[in-house]
Amino acid sequence: MIYAAFTLWLFLILFAGVGVYRLWTMMVKPAYVHWALLPGTLVSEMAYIFGCLITGGEIRRAKIIEMPGGKGKGGEPTTDAAPGIKIIGPLLASLLAMVACIAAILLARELLGASIIDTFASRHGAFARAVPQTLPGSWDQIWAQLGGQLVLLQQTCETFASSGWLTLRGVLFIYLAICLSVRLSPVTRPMRPTLAAVVVIAGIIAVVGLIWRRFGSLMEDIWPLVTYVWGLLLFLLALTLFVRGIFALVRILAGKAR
Repeated sequence: MIYAAFTLWLFLILFAGVGVYRLWTMMVKPAYVHWALLPGTLVSEMAYIFGCLITGGEIRRAKIIEMPGGKGKGGEPTTDAAPGIKIIGPLLASLLAMVACIAAILLARELLGASIIDTFASRHGAFARAVPQTLPGSWDQIWAQLGGQLVLLQQTCETFASSGWLTLRGVLFIYLAICLSVRLSPVTRPMRPTLAAVVVIAGIIAVVGLIWRRFGSLMEDIWPLVTYVWGLLLFLLALTLFVRGIFALVRILAGKAR
């Protein structure tokens, strides 16, 4: 059941990442957003290009980020890469992009953010209710999980309010976590191949878990990181909506809203 839950939360992480990106690009030129997310943009785009190459695809242009005010369309990345094998090619390229971002998040956690994740997961009871390792089986459980997201949002805010992350390593980890979490999503590419890649990842993990019993405990070990990524994106989504609401209210009061 943990593998099905992992698939669900990974889907939600992808949708939240796309939502955060779209909201940011509504407020700021896309070129500036991509420069702000530079580490995640590089990891995701380079892995996707590599996936296109190994499937016999064509790289017509590989300019990762357009300069603000350049000739690109609205500052979007101007990488033009086409996977070579129909259906399988886009799936494999999207799969590699996701795996690269996940691996980079895990590496950042090991090198920089282990203490932050431990602080985030210190409240085990609320933590388990917010992002459980099982799918809800009744309406009561569904509403309990929805209510748990408010607890998770509170926990994320309290983590930022604490002084434990106010170090060079902590700030760097949170920055990298934001960049890589948002760029887990195919913000400039079609969504369907990435959704199929999630199913493939979940299937591989489930098969490995059945063959290798110790893999189940490994999933439990990385679950705090899954929860942190989801909580971080949920926090960014709520904060962005709040900021957009404030700006919209100011424009209305100033008589500038159409």
